[in-house]
Amino acid sequence: MLAQYRVCKNDADLAQYALYFIRHRTDFSSKFSLPDTLYHILQSLQQSKVMLILSLEGDTIGWAHYRYLSTEYEPVREGEIAFVDSVIINDAYRSGRLFINGFRFLANHIAAENPKVRTFEFHALASHAYLNRLYSKFATIVGQRDGYHEIENAYSTDFNQLLHYLNRTKNDN
Repeated sequence: MLAQYRVCKNDADLAQYALYFIRHRTDFSSKFSLPDTLYHILQSLQQSKVMLILSLEGDTIGWAHYRYLSTEYEPVREGEIAFVDSVIINDAYRSGRLFINGFRFLANHIAAENPKVRTFEFHALASHAYLNRLYSKFATIVGQRDGYHEIENAYSTDFNQLLHYLNRTKNDN
């Protein structure tokens, strides 16, 4: 195992996430200021959940930020859409294996936490060619939007197909 994954359950977990985000805010966006970061944390935690990504030693090396939406894109506790707002992983730990293991953990956690999910959605910077090639393996671009500082591609996929894809790759690592 390259990392440990833990969904934030208490204030200490959320503080760990916030501190990592503040320190690594430029990984989220190169133009993200400290006030942008603080505002984003305060605004998004009201309706979102956070999965911490930890090194084997227990140090925070990243996070995944997700929430549930209705088909009308309203935040709801048991929405049919699982929307991933962001995933940030420290450069030194990035690898295809960590990506697939973390993605699998998150998707299986979402499946257990909210059996009503039918669709999985997320955004990626349109300018990031590598990520767009990677994400197109399991999701479809359904539009674009203005992100915090640049254009983002909107991706969507059937959640059950995604689970099948991710769990099928379990023995490929």
